[in-house]
Amino acid sequence: MQIKTEKKENSQITFEIQIPKDTVNQLFSKAFKKIVKDVQIPGFRKGRIPRKIFEQRYGKDSIKEEAVKQLYTILYDKILKEEKITPLTYPRMEVVKLLEEEEGIVKMEVAIKPQVKLGNYKGVKVKSAKVKVEEKEVEEQLERLQKANAEYPPLLENRPTQEGDWLSLEMRPAVQAPSPLQKNAENLWYKLGSDQLPPSFHRELLGAKIGDEKLIETIIPPDHPQKEIAGRKISLNVKVKEIRKEKLPELNDDFARKLNFESMQSLKDGIRKELKNIKEKKERERIEAEIVEKVVKNSTVEIPPLLIEEGVEEKIRSFKEELKKKRLDVASYLKQQNMSEEELNKLFKKQVEIELKTLFVLDKIAQEEKIEVTEEEIDKRLALLVQGEDKQIRVKKLKEELARRGRLGEFVQRIRNEKTIDFLYEKAEISGKILSSSK
Repeated sequence: MQIKTEKKENSQITFEIQIPKDTVNQLFSKAFKKIVKDVQIPGFRKGRIPRKIFEQRYGKDSIKEEAVKQLYTILYDKILKEEKITPLTYPRMEVVKLLEEEEGIVKMEVAIKPQVKLGNYKGVKVKSAKVKVEEKEVEEQLERLQKANAEYPPLLENRPTQEGDWLSLEMRPAVQAPSPLQKNAENLWYKLGSDQLPPSFHRELLGAKIGDEKLIETIIPPDHPQKEIAGRKISLNVKVKEIRKEKLPELNDDFARKLNFESMQSLKDGIRKELKNIKEKKERERIEAEIVEKVVKNSTVEIPPLLIEEGVEEKIRSFKEELKKKRLDVASYLKQQNMSEEELNKLFKKQVEIELKTLFVLDKIAQEEKIEVTEEEIDKRLALLVQGEDKQIRVKKLKEELARRGRLGEFVQRIRNEKTIDFLYEKAEISGKILSSSK
């Protein structure tokens, strides 16, 4: 076989391969022998059908399809060996000519690692908003803790329900018709006045007593996942089984001690410290993202179109899967967003281009600065993903599993990228000013 490099631009190489006639004939012969093994025709033993008989009944297309599959593997291996390249994707093959008793011509296009021209990546100037925790935020978190530790004792009297009461409800369809209830709901807890259930429940159940039964009509939202009932009016028999009133604990030292703090003041200090840590982490992530964005913007990378196409295809595939989980399709989504399919594809393409450029720029910086990931760092990160005793054994097994599935390199690359971003952060010129946390 003769291999000719046809073009080399945007980090893509197209190879034109000339295949001798004898090789083409051998390829078709092997292809036929493989597919005929599972074919049975009356009057012939399985796998022993003459080729002419096979072609009369099934045609020649299936033989050629199998020949092309085998050829792809042969040519891919040959290119890797002889051209000394490392493709970033599986090659795309175009069969120009492939007929028996004739010389074959095939083209294979591959994407290789692009050249990266780095701009300035040290000393990037960014502004930091030094975080400040307001007293109001501490009080809000304290209220959330108070609600999380609330008690709900049953009422000692059978009084009418009031706003904010928790009701235990039994619900069943009033008529035999499609219902969102797969079966009767016997213990559904509902806070009166919340948006947990439609407004008709609040209207009918406010002022009810234990044992009261109400006929409640409601309309199922049009976007309900069960299409057979979406947008339909249903009637439910709803019985109040129990009423409970939320009882909030007092915010005092005893409450603080239950949460393992010495006093209410130490609890507030702990909340303030935690909020500050969260905000500082969030601000650091924002600064890192801004630094990376500026570094990538200052760099030049010619992304192979093949990589972009594959990235867009993968995004579309993932997007469709997410919509399917929500029982939606692309057409419905586009209609909701007032967007065309072309606009969606352009959006995905832009995202893919940014993601790939960022990936290659970070990789180049890591090379320049000799940033590597040690086995100790890999094991330490894997240890965070396993639980129980014998962590070393579990880490080893997880590492072996990732390697077996071809995912270990991706895992290591993620750690390397994080280390590279840490390096860029440490080398950046960060000026800060105090801002209110409300901004």
